[in-house]
Amino acid sequence: MINCLYEQNSGPRELSGAVDLISHYKLLPHHDFFCKRSLPLSIADTHYLHNVVGDTEIRKGEGMQLDQLIQNTSHNRDTNARIQPFDLDVLKEAFQLRETTPVELPPVRKLLL
Repeated sequence: MINCLYEQNSGPRELSGAVDLISHYKLLPHHDFFCKRSLPLSIADTHYLHNVVGDTEIRKGEGMQLDQLIQNTSHNRDTNARIQPFDLDVLKEAFQLRETTPVELPPVRKLLL
């Protein structure tokens, strides 16, 4: 009877927070490939981006600065205003926002939402 209970409970156990999932699923080579790359010097010198993984390249150039989205930047620099409006036309162009027509749902679908 004891052996029967032991065999039933010796199967796969539920994963918990104490299990290293990267090792458990044998993903260490993939983790090392995507997340262990050395950082560019421009990022390595900053104190707030040390734990960032993935694409960490800082791109500079035309249209890549947020201050280009702010209306009247020369006027706003003279004031101490912290909240500044974005130029919607420039914002739409920067993020390629497209206006879409409203989607009409059948009455049955509206009830489910």
